[in-house]
Amino acid sequence: MNRIQLKLLLTIITLVLGISGAMLLVKFKTKAISKPSERKLPNVKVLNTKTSSHTFKIVSQGTALPRTTILLISEVSGKVVSVSDKFNAGKFFQKNDLLLEIDPRDYELSLAQARLKVAQADLRLQMEEKEATVSRKEWKLLNQGEPTGLQAREPQLAEARAALDAAKATEESAQRNLDRCRIRAPFDGMVSKANVRPGQFVSAGIQLGEIFATDVSEVRLPLSTSDLSFINLPKPNELLNIDKAPKVILVNKVGEESQEWIGSIVRSEENVDPINRMVYVVAKVDDPYSLKNNNKAPLRRGTFLKATINGRTAKKIIAIPRTALRGKDRVWIAEDGKLIYRKVKPVYLDENLAIISEGIDSNEQIIVSLLAGVIDGMGIKIED
Repeated sequence: MNRIQLKLLLTIITLVLGISGAMLLVKFKTKAISKPSERKLPNVKVLNTKTSSHTFKIVSQGTALPRTTILLISEVSGKVVSVSDKFNAGKFFQKNDLLLEIDPRDYELSLAQARLKVAQADLRLQMEEKEATVSRKEWKLLNQGEPTGLQAREPQLAEARAALDAAKATEESAQRNLDRCRIRAPFDGMVSKANVRPGQFVSAGIQLGEIFATDVSEVRLPLSTSDLSFINLPKPNELLNIDKAPKVILVNKVGEESQEWIGSIVRSEENVDPINRMVYVVAKVDDPYSLKNNNKAPLRRGTFLKATINGRTAKKIIAIPRTALRGKDRVWIAEDGKLIYRKVKPVYLDENLAIISEGIDSNEQIIVSLLAGVIDGMGIKIED
């Protein structure tokens, strides 16, 4: 076989192989196109909606502090001669209990001297009154008409009366200073700071300690201005019946344990905080240290609390899981086997629920499943 015949044979073989390969490709392509693919519909879980009443729960947090806290300031100078066992940090006391005493001897002397001056001024006034009476009688015996003020010794009488008033005022001042030597409790409470001990000299104006009342604790709770519309707050200067005040549940959780107290919202501070743009309401807790009711745990000063306020009750609203709200104002509705976008109007959101006022009717199916690549109108399959 010559060279030309060999080239011709190779060309024919190449053409035959190319045509056969093309025919096979067309054959398999036709089979692939002719077999349609079936797309699997995503399974979804739904929630059937219904209208109901709902009490709004407003969540906040704050720190429990006594309603009344005062500094004990010495009003006199002297040496501390006694300190009560109750005048120690953490100790309870009752109203009028003697907490400490400053040496009263100098003030007892001042009071005695003041009383002497009162007696002297009173005696002088009595003598002036008698002399004035005698002067009037002598004038009438020797003259006609009424005597002048000077002749009736009225200036001397006025001076004697003023001297007596001044002496009495000095006596009262001396008595007050003597009383100030004994520091008594102005209310039932607890000592938070005790700064003096027996034998210590104190000057007027020095801080002796700090005490607070145990009748009531208060908790300042920050709320956004939008939260206020869901609570029946007392108006400024309104004396609200405690039974009608919004209730608040206060919880302190440490590890796995939690303690709970019930309080009432008694007032709002009205002013908007310029830093955080929040409004503060004040919750009141009676008998925080359980001095009258030993069945509950004490609410100690400085305890950090999570608060849940019972707000207004709304009727004919629909509550859905918070996770069923897509974005700010959309939900997915299951309708005729399709996923439909629906715009809604949420009026309140908390950690678990979204409260919807418009956009959803009763007996509709809200999709609560999480889906990826969602398209409005796409097919779905509802799980049983």
